Amino acid sequence: MRVAGGLAIGGLLAAGWWQLLFLPLGASHDGRINGRFGLVVRNFLEAGLPGSGFLASMEPFSDVPYTHHPPLLNILHAVVGSVLGQGEWQLHSIGYVAGLGTVAGLLWLARELDLGAGAPAVALALVAVTPMFWIYARLGLGVSLIVAFLALWCRYRRTGDHRLLLPLAAGVAGFGSWTGVLVVAFASAEGSREARYRRTAVWMGIAGLGAATAALVWAVGAGQVAELVGHAGDRLRWPAWSDLVTTYRWFYQTLFPGWFRWAILPALAISLADRRTRMVSMTLLMALGAWTLVAPGAALIHDYWTYPLLAPVFLGLAAGLQRLRDHVASERTTIGVYVVLLVLAATGLARVPDYRDAYFLAPSEAGALIRDVPPAPGQATAWVLEGVDPLPRWVSYYWDLPTEEVDSGNIERIGDGEVVLVRLDQTPEWVQAGLQVEAQKGRYALAIGHALRSDR
Repeated sequence: MRVAGGLAIGGLLAAGWWQLLFLPLGASHDGRINGRFGLVVRNFLEAGLPGSGFLASMEPFSDVPYTHHPPLLNILHAVVGSVLGQGEWQLHSIGYVAGLGTVAGLLWLARELDLGAGAPAVALALVAVTPMFWIYARLGLGVSLIVAFLALWCRYRRTGDHRLLLPLAAGVAGFGSWTGVLVVAFASAEGSREARYRRTAVWMGIAGLGAATAALVWAVGAGQVAELVGHAGDRLRWPAWSDLVTTYRWFYQTLFPGWFRWAILPALAISLADRRTRMVSMTLLMALGAWTLVAPGAALIHDYWTYPLLAPVFLGLAAGLQRLRDHVASERTTIGVYVVLLVLAATGLARVPDYRDAYFLAPSEAGALIRDVPPAPGQATAWVLEGVDPLPRWVSYYWDLPTEEVDSGNIERIGDGEVVLVRLDQTPEWVQAGLQVEAQKGRYALAIGHALRSDR
C-alpha cells in the first residue's frame, strides 16, 4: 500500500509538473528564483568560479552578489548547467526532482516511525493536493533534504543502522538551507539527552555547525558585508501584528483548501501527542518557529514560508489515521474513511488547473514575450514598467541587460525607440488606456518609449 500509494501520488505530481519544466521564466516566485540561478550559472560558465563571484554573481541584473542562503543550490545548478547546458528545463529540473524526492522522503519517514502503510499514503494524498504543496514542493530543494535527514536519524534510533551516514546527511541538510541548520541543531540537542545516541548526535551537531560555518564564510567572502547586514536588518524587523495576521490569513486562505485549514491544528496536536511522531514534529515545529521569529520580515512577504509545516501536518494525519485503524474502527469502517478522504483529495486535485494557470502559465507569458522579442538595437537597459514584477531577474536572464523599473519620475530617460515591458492589466495611473504596443502575449506587452511618453 505504501509503495503503491507513493507511486500513484508521485506519478500524478510528475505528470502535473512536467509541463512546468519547460515553461519560460516569468513574473512569479518561480521566475525570480530560477532567474537568479540562471544568472549564476551563466556567469559561472562564461567567467569561471572567481569570475562568477564564487557562484554569487547576479550580473547584469545587479552588481551586488546574492549570498542570503547557503550555497548548495548554487553548486547544484552550476553542476547541472555544466553537464546539461543552460535553459528553462535545466533550471527547473532540480526542483522537479526535489519535489518528487519529498514524496518518497515523507513516506520513508512514516515507515521509520512505524505509522503503517495505508495511513501515510492517504495522509500524503491529502497534503499533496494542497496548492501550497503542489506549487512550492518543486521550488528549490524544499524540505527534501530535511525529511531525508530525519528519516535517516529515525532509522538509526530504531535499528542502529547508518551511523556513519548521519553526520554527512546533517551537513548536507545544513548546507541546503538555514531551516536545515536549525533542524539539525534541534535534532542533535534532543538526541544528546540519551546516552545511547549522544555520540552520534554530537557528531550530527558538529556537521550541521560546520555546514553553517562554511555557508557564512562563503556569504561573507563572496558577498558584501554591508549588504548582508542591511538585508538581515530588514528580515529581523518585526512588522505590525495586524499586518502579519492579515497577510497570513490571506496566505492560508489562498494556499490551503477550507477543509484542510480545519485539519492543520488537530493534525499538529496529534503529531505532538503521539509518541512515535513527537520528536520529529517537535524538531520541525521548533525549527520553523525559530526561523519565523528570527526573520519575521521575510515571513511576511513570502507565501511559501510555512511550506515546511506540511511535514508535521502529514505526520499528524498519518498517526491519527493509523490510530483510528488500530484502536477505534473496524477494517471496513477504516477503508470507508480512507475512501472518503481520497475523494476529498480528488476534489483538491480538480482545483490544480486554476492554480497552475495563475501561478505558472500566466506569469510565464512575460518570459515567453521577452525571450522571443529582443530589445531595441543599442538598448543598454531592460526597462520594466512598474506593476510588472518587483524583482525581474528573469528579464536580465533573457536579455542579458541590467533592469530598471520605469515610473513617472524616470520616463524621460527612455529612448524613443527603446522597448519597455508592461503588464496591461496593472498599468500605473499615469499610463492612459489604449497604450500602443509592439508585441503582446496574454496580459504582458512590449511598448516603445515614445508611445509611453506620448500617452501621459
